[in-house]
Amino acid sequence: MAFGLGDILQTLQQGVQAINALTVQIKNTFPNISALSSSATTGTLTFNSSQPSQFGTVTTSSGGTYKVPLFLP
Repeated sequence: MAFGLGDILQTLQQGVQAINALTVQIKNTFPNISALSSSATTGTLTFNSSQPSQFGTVTTSSGGTYKVPLFLP
């Protein structure tokens, strides 16, 4: 069974389409971060190994606003 350059190109194109579809699904599933801050103002957060570098504020479709820890390199 021989494979040509056309087969490789088609496989690569299908891979790109799959990655694009995954990107769209992730964007539709997770809420966008609307703001960044260096501290969380509600509750007490304790981390055992490493501290978050920032907190991202997200608003869910139900209207709740939350701060999530972000661990950036």
